[in-house]
Amino acid sequence: MKTSYNWLKDYCSVQLPAHELAERLSHSGLNVDSYEPHGDDWMLDVEIKTNRPDCLCHLGVAREVAAITGLDLIRPDVRLTEATRPWSDAAAVDVQDPDLCPHYTARVVTGVAVGPSPQWMQQRLTTCGVRPINNVVDITNYVMLEAGQPLHAFDLALIGGNHIIVRRARAGETLTLIDGSELELDGTECVIADEQTPVALAGVMGGLESEISDTTNTVLLEAARFDPINNRRTSRTHHVTSESSYRFQRGIDPETTDWASRRACRLLCELAGGTLLAGSADLRFDRTETPEVTMRHARLSLLLGIEVTAERVTAIFEGLELPVVRSDEESITVRVPSWRADLRREVDLIEEVARIHGYDRISETTSMPVRPAAPSPGELARRRTRRLLAGAGFHEAITYSLVQASDLQSTQPWTDRPPTAVRNPVTADRTHLRLTNVANLLLVKQFNGAHGTPAVDLFELGRVYLPRGKDEQPEEKLCLTLLTDREDGLRVLKGLLANLRDELGVEADLEETPEDVGPCRPEEALTLRLEEDLLGFAGVTSDQVAEQLDLNGNPAYMELDFARLQERTRLERPYRPVPRYPATQRDLAMVVPEETLWRDIEDCVRAHAPDTLEAVELFDIYRGEAVPAGKKSVAFSLTFRREDATITSEEAEEARKAVISGLGEALGATLR
Repeated sequence: MKTSYNWLKDYCSVQLPAHELAERLSHSGLNVDSYEPHGDDWMLDVEIKTNRPDCLCHLGVAREVAAITGLDLIRPDVRLTEATRPWSDAAAVDVQDPDLCPHYTARVVTGVAVGPSPQWMQQRLTTCGVRPINNVVDITNYVMLEAGQPLHAFDLALIGGNHIIVRRARAGETLTLIDGSELELDGTECVIADEQTPVALAGVMGGLESEISDTTNTVLLEAARFDPINNRRTSRTHHVTSESSYRFQRGIDPETTDWASRRACRLLCELAGGTLLAGSADLRFDRTETPEVTMRHARLSLLLGIEVTAERVTAIFEGLELPVVRSDEESITVRVPSWRADLRREVDLIEEVARIHGYDRISETTSMPVRPAAPSPGELARRRTRRLLAGAGFHEAITYSLVQASDLQSTQPWTDRPPTAVRNPVTADRTHLRLTNVANLLLVKQFNGAHGTPAVDLFELGRVYLPRGKDEQPEEKLCLTLLTDREDGLRVLKGLLANLRDELGVEADLEETPEDVGPCRPEEALTLRLEEDLLGFAGVTSDQVAEQLDLNGNPAYMELDFARLQERTRLERPYRPVPRYPATQRDLAMVVPEETLWRDIEDCVRAHAPDTLEAVELFDIYRGEAVPAGKKSVAFSLTFRREDATITSEEAEEARKAVISGLGEALGATLR
C-alpha cells in the first residue's frame, strides 16, 4: 500500500526521517518495499500481509508506528453538526439480503457545491497513487485511505424514488459502471438499487447513472460492509477490481463503518459547504466479538529464548491498543479489538511482542543443526521414474487437479462414479476433481498443436481423486500418465513400461488383456495387471476423440497406478554373477492367427523349451505379402545358455525344434 509520510505524522508525531521510519517498520514485520520523494512528502510502499487488513490504511500503519516509537496515536475529530431536518425526510434505505450486507449506514448531506478538492488533499491522494476527481469523490477516497473503510457517494437526485435497496441482483439485469463497462448480472451479485434498477455493484464499483457530477446538490453517503466471499466472486466473475473491493475481500473492521461515515460527512461539510441532515440509516445484522487471549510469560521466554519484562510486555500491548484485562506474575490477558481478527491464540500474542520488541534483539543462544533425511523409497522411485522418462525424450506436464466435468473423465477403470464437485469453484470451467490425467494430457496436446507444436511426448505423475461415500473425502490415487505421438505409439509405451519395471526392480508378472478402456480405438486398447491387481490401461486415441479435440493425429496413452509399482519396487538389486559360459541365439518367425496374443506365444515357448532357454524377446510383427489373410508373422529371438558348459549348436537346434513343434501343436503356428 502506498503511504504518505506527512499523512502518518498527522496521527503520530514521529520525528524519524522517512528512511529510518521505513527501516523500523520493516523490522517490525511491515516490510517497506521502497520509499521515494513526492514534492515535500515521501511515499512509503508498505507490503501488507493478507492477515493484516487493519494496516490497509494510514491509521492502521500509524498505530504500528506509535507502538514502535512509544508515541500516542491521534485520531481525527468526527463530531458532527446536524440540521434539525431528519435524513428520513430525504431518503429511505432497506436491506433485503443481510447475508450479503451485514451492516449498512447512510447519511444525507444537502447544499453540496461540487468542485476541486483542496491542494493538500490532492497532494496526499496523488502520493498514494489515487487520481483526484472532485471534492466529494476525493473525500470518500481520502477517508478510505485514512481508515480503511470504503465509502460511496450517490447523487440522491438520480436515485429513483430516493430509495436505496440493498439486494441480490436479478438474473439478466444490466448495469453500467462509472468506468463505462456494461455488465449483465447473473443473480449472485449484491447490488445497490433504487426502486427501478441497480445503481452500483456493491463493494466493487458505483454505477454511471448515479455518479457525482458538477450539478450534484444532495449527496447520500454510503458506508457499509459486504460479504467478502460474494464480493470476491463478483469481482472475479466480471473482471472488475477496485481499491474498495480489494479491502472488502480482506475484511473490514466492523466498528469503523460508522466512524468513517461520520468522518467523511464532517469533511463534506467543511470542504464542500454541505449541511448534514439529522440522524442516519444504521442497519446492522451482526455483532462484534472481542475475545480475550491469555499469554504466559514462561511460554514467551521459551519460544523467544530471551526474557522480556512484564512491564515491557504491557507497554507493547497498550501501544498496539490491545486492552489489558488481567495481569500477574505468570500471565497477561488482553481483549482483542475488532480490527485484529488475526489474534486468536497465545502464540499470536507472542509474535506481537517479538516483532515490536525487535527481532534483532533476539540473539542466537542455541545451535539448530540441520539433519538431512534420506529420501523415502517412494521418493526414490518417483525420481528414477522422472529421470528415465526424461531420458527417453518425454516432457513432464503439471496440469490442474480441478477440471470441467466431461465424458473424457468417465473413460477410465478406476471408478464408475461421477467426479466430485467442488462447492466453491475458482473458475466456471474448473468445477470438479479429476478422475484421470489422460484427459488433461490430451488437452495439453491440443494446446501445443494449436500453437505450432504438432507432436508431443508427455508424462505426468499426479494424483486423481476417486469419490467414496457421501461424507467421505475422495481417495487420492497417484497415477503415472504418458502420451506420445510417436509411430506405433502403443508399443513405444509398452516398451517404456518394461524399462520402468526393470529400473524399479519390479519382478511381478505383467498381464495384458485386450479391453476397451479409455478414449480409445477398441481394437487398440489394453488393461494392465500385476499379479491380478489392476495396474492401469493403455490405448490409441479414437478417431472420434481426436476429431472432437481437433488433434492432428491419434496419440497413444497409458495410465498406471503408480502406488502398485511402488509397492513392488526393489531399488537394491541382488548380486547376480556374470555367466561363465557364452549363450547362443536363434531367431524364429512364426505365422499365427491374427487374434493370437504375444503373451500366449511367450507362455507356449517357455512351456515347450528346455531348461537351457534364458530369454525370449519379440522384435517384429509383419502383415503383408507371403502372409495369408487373417494371419500375422511374429518374429522373436530365443537365447539359450548352459550353466555348466558351453551350449552346443546341436542342443540349441533341438531346443529350437521343440519350440516350433510346441507352437504348432498349441497355437497352430507355422514356420514362415
